[in-house]
Amino acid sequence: MKPATLRDVAEAANVSTTAVSRVLHGGGASVRVSEERAAQIREAAARLNYRVNAVARNLRKSRTNTIGVLFENLKGLGDGPLYTTCLLDGVSSVLFQQGYRLSLLAEIDHSDLMGSLGDGQLDGVIWCKLARDADSASILRDMPIPIVAINASEPNDDAEALFVNCDNVGGIHLAIDHLIGLGHHRIAFLSEAEESDTPDRISRRDAYVSQMLLHGLEPVELECPWNLQGAVAEILERKSTAVVCWTERLAGHLLDSLREQLISVPQQLSVIGFDSTRYCETTSPRLTAVRQPIREMAAFATETLLGMIRREDCGFQSRIFPCQLDVRASTAAPEVQ
Repeated sequence: MKPATLRDVAEAANVSTTAVSRVLHGGGASVRVSEERAAQIREAAARLNYRVNAVARNLRKSRTNTIGVLFENLKGLGDGPLYTTCLLDGVSSVLFQQGYRLSLLAEIDHSDLMGSLGDGQLDGVIWCKLARDADSASILRDMPIPIVAINASEPNDDAEALFVNCDNVGGIHLAIDHLIGLGHHRIAFLSEAEESDTPDRISRRDAYVSQMLLHGLEPVELECPWNLQGAVAEILERKSTAVVCWTERLAGHLLDSLREQLISVPQQLSVIGFDSTRYCETTSPRLTAVRQPIREMAAFATETLLGMIRREDCGFQSRIFPCQLDVRASTAAPEVQ
């Protein structure tokens, strides 16, 4: 059976096709349709089993109703840590309710970012961990679609995109002050070598160094591959009594490595992570971690992006969300001062 058309509905309801478009498609803003007539149109559409052609509608509006979420180095969605899962949950909680689709972009052609993102397939992009450099500034300036950056480098006054970050500096200060309050003075900072240019890693590392120096303590910065045995050996050689890891993922791997090497936490070494999702309740011991409101940040970024797409004049601004420290079982006073 041939699908019913907009004209079929108009004839069945004895109205113009423009009125049908207004009621069923949201078009024709200048056309007024009474509630009684709108009910007749909807009844006729239901009786004829009329379905809105989403593709044609979006072409008319020059929209795809698809939002891209761009991750650099996306991996490990199923291995325990929940940062990415929480972020996607925050995005989808807003996106799906408003009839938008989500496209995950794990790999793009950096030599042709305009072709990858501005080819008409996306209405906008949430860019996770966007670096602030000359190349990215040029991309943001020339991109034909709006971009909201989340957990990226701190924005400057002439930023071409909106930025949604957590307070990395304040979060690291909470971690360092907690450890110093417990009596730790030899505190190391651990990150992965492959993440050395990641924006939030840089912010957290810089905050660690400044806070250690503020307290008159020597910073100990360590980078490691996924095999942490070498990093553990260096931590012990430096006689560190506590370690701040730049993510909960790395902190979880560190706890596993310490357990394999029969090093007790927190008796011999206190460990703090960053993110503090439910994953931290499943580690052994339960992981003390800086908590950033990942879902709230992602939902705010998504609402902001949709507003930009609709060209709503709402005074959109970048925003930094505060962090908190969730103290669990992986930190305690050091055995040896």
